[in-house]
Amino acid sequence: MTEYSEKHKPKSDNQTVAEPLPSEPSIKVTVNNNPNVDPATLWLIDDDAALRMVLADTFEDAGLTVISFTQAQAAWGRLNDILQETESVTQLPDVILTDIRMPMMDGLSFSDWVHQHFPKLPIVIMTAHSDLTSAINSYQTGAFEYLPKPFDLDDAVATIYKAINYQPNLVIESKATKSDTSEAKITADTTADIKTKPDNKSKPINEANTVSKVSKKPKLKADVKVDTSTNDNPSGIIGQSQAMQTVFRAIGRLAHSPITVLITGESGTGKELVASALHQHSPRHQQPFIALNMAAIPHDLIESELFGHAKGAFTGATTTRPGRFEQADGGTLFLDEIGDMPFSTQTRLLRVLANGEFYRVGGQQPIKVNVRIIAATHQNLEELVKQGKFREDLFYRLNVIRLPLPPLRTRREDIPALATYFMKRAAEQMDTAPKQLHPMAVQIMQSFEWRGNVRQLENVCLWLTVMATGDTVMAEDLPPELLENIPSNLEPHLEQDLYSEDTNSQNHIPQSQLTSNTTSWQQALAVWATQSLQTGETDILQTATPEFERVLLTAALNHSGGKKIAAANLLGWGRNTLTRKLQQLDITASEVQRNLE
Repeated sequence: MTEYSEKHKPKSDNQTVAEPLPSEPSIKVTVNNNPNVDPATLWLIDDDAALRMVLADTFEDAGLTVISFTQAQAAWGRLNDILQETESVTQLPDVILTDIRMPMMDGLSFSDWVHQHFPKLPIVIMTAHSDLTSAINSYQTGAFEYLPKPFDLDDAVATIYKAINYQPNLVIESKATKSDTSEAKITADTTADIKTKPDNKSKPINEANTVSKVSKKPKLKADVKVDTSTNDNPSGIIGQSQAMQTVFRAIGRLAHSPITVLITGESGTGKELVASALHQHSPRHQQPFIALNMAAIPHDLIESELFGHAKGAFTGATTTRPGRFEQADGGTLFLDEIGDMPFSTQTRLLRVLANGEFYRVGGQQPIKVNVRIIAATHQNLEELVKQGKFREDLFYRLNVIRLPLPPLRTRREDIPALATYFMKRAAEQMDTAPKQLHPMAVQIMQSFEWRGNVRQLENVCLWLTVMATGDTVMAEDLPPELLENIPSNLEPHLEQDLYSEDTNSQNHIPQSQLTSNTTSWQQALAVWATQSLQTGETDILQTATPEFERVLLTAALNHSGGKKIAAANLLGWGRNTLTRKLQQLDITASEVQRNLE
């Protein structure tokens, strides 16, 4: 079993840039911790050179042998050579980490092909396009894990360790001789950089950027069907936050399972959307998806609604009527607000969950169905069990896998994307052009508590589409409830924004006003931009952006005393993003040290 060594501490940005931690004894990570084999090998596939370098260094320091590729096509060629027995099986990696969107061959098609021909070889997929479709497609192609960017480097190392430990049945005896043959086998067929653990102080080998021989490469199977197109969000579930990435992973893992799922969360968080996504990406997707809200049905009609009734079962039952369970046979039955189900009906539901059988109301013959149950509630079922309002045995039957959904106020970074989506959808409903949200309006929306969650945001966007004038929704156009409790830190910006809108209605800002004493960095930036344009400069954004990032990055490092992880948190970046920016902007440790002194 592969475990973290007590001596090994993955790269941490808590160390200062100026005073790096002393080098530690090199470690060796192997499959099953077998001391007689070479270090475990990771194939790293990404077309981003800077990120590839950061990841390769990180995994080498974590005790792995890293072979890097700029595109999946080259890695596929190496694996195909092994499959055709033109290369030794000892060249197989122990784990593969690949990006999704790359030229020539995308990571999902590559993962699907690998899963078909090397089913025990674990693949971890990473992508900056961290939407629900990418997560589900990753797991459907047989991926071991899905890493949305930006991710923490320590988390990535832990995931790779788990993937290596995931393969206890792989034949590893022959890998003891890998070092004797690897040098001969690694040729210019590989695209990109091939790096080995620097135990022998060797330098990385830079390979030619050529695609491995194509004469022996069969085409990918025609039946590989992976959607890698731009996501048009058919599910309506949007989110880049870490909380939503957890939800996406859960949906990806649970979609192909018939297991019962209990979705919890406040009203308006999208429980039915998640239930529908679980069904649409499951093997039952061509069968019915039946949704039933327990709180919307009178208690004396719930049993008839769920199980149907026989003719003459009660007054008015003139014909036999199938219930929702029969209608959902072969598909999925979504029971929303399960906490409002009457106690007597809970007993009958328990029997269906136990053996798939039930009787219609007034019926004499048992009916057997094959239905996947997905339940949802905004209530605390454990508390209802303690109060005697919900059966404990039914709770444990439903609570096989619990999927909690985060409230909107805990994922405020998703609000701009959600608002844009809802504004477009509202415009389609009203048959008008979509309106744009002013940045200040977006900030106010992000500061709002949204007790009604995503559903409340959707209603606000519909209201704005109808009531706001003009093509741009300004802060003052927002509904009164959003303007009543504006945080104090936004009020000065709102006043300044309203003032700037008035002044910007003029076509010209006098030069004397621009060159007067500036009181903010925005005004100083405006002076620079105006003067640059007046002197005939172009591409000023490309000139300003690196300098802007350099100033903020240096200030954050100075404030944090040179600690990169703290600086990344101050900037709102991931740690690997900060590391990449340091390299791109050529900010050195000595430069930061001088600023600290």
